[in-house]
Amino acid sequence: MERLGVDIVGPFPTTDSGNRWILTAMDYFTKWPEAYALPDQEAATVADALVGGIISRFGVPQSIHSDQGRNFESRVFSELCRRLGAEKTRTTPFHPQSDGLVERFNRTLAQQLAIVTSKHQRDWDTHLPFILMACRSAVQESTACSPALLMLGRELRTPAELTFGHPPDNDDGVLPGPNYVCRLQNRLEAAHTFAREQLENAWVCQKRHYDSRARGRHFGAGECVWLHNPTRKKGRCPKLDSAWVGPCLVIERVGEVTYWVEVPPRSRKVVVHRGRLAPYRGRKTVGNGSEVSDVSPREQSN
Repeated sequence: MERLGVDIVGPFPTTDSGNRWILTAMDYFTKWPEAYALPDQEAATVADALVGGIISRFGVPQSIHSDQGRNFESRVFSELCRRLGAEKTRTTPFHPQSDGLVERFNRTLAQQLAIVTSKHQRDWDTHLPFILMACRSAVQESTACSPALLMLGRELRTPAELTFGHPPDNDDGVLPGPNYVCRLQNRLEAAHTFAREQLENAWVCQKRHYDSRARGRHFGAGECVWLHNPTRKKGRCPKLDSAWVGPCLVIERVGEVTYWVEVPPRSRKVVVHRGRLAPYRGRKTVGNGSEVSDVSPREQSN
């Protein structure tokens, strides 16, 4: 595993085992999924599951990517990544597309759990292994391979094959040995090369599709912008509240589509995605002496 995406899903109804949350993880290259039922989402609990369930089996990934939840941004989790030598990366707030791979798996996992969970909903954690088996043996559209083939070098034997039989492989019944190791290595290299080509083609298609709809622009340091911040404020009706905060000051551009922005009134500094920003074009005074936006962010983005 080079890049591992992680997330927390829940809360779910408390199971008979006391679990309410799910730690989900997926390798960005092989699409190999993992899911662990947890009693809580505290940083120590998440770190224990990550080490015991994933790192102890597959080794330390080069980077661990997550959202900015307090369990992943805690001192415990940061210290864990530092000691393991894994780079910690994060999504920008209110932009789940930054970790779209795991978010899509979370949606699939929830849909499958809704199908197989009993009416009392206290046994959902017992179904996780079987859903994972189905996901690991399914061919992925982006790689044209199953996660099992890319991770293990072979396809998983599923319960259906007990009825219909297992397709013959190319090992011809040869016992494991040097020749088997060479064949396995060659099989993995061929599968990985093929998957990389498929991923590159998929990335080009996805980028072309995204660029055809994108309307974003780049901002320079020192430029004033509006920031889309749809958080609910206590005691206020969200339908009557503006979701835009500003003027905010762009401090610097830190990536292709991310910026450090200073947010009033406390000059708080945050990293945000370009999609949450709109140009700020000054204000004007109206008849009652109050100031209003000259052009609203919604109108500016059109």
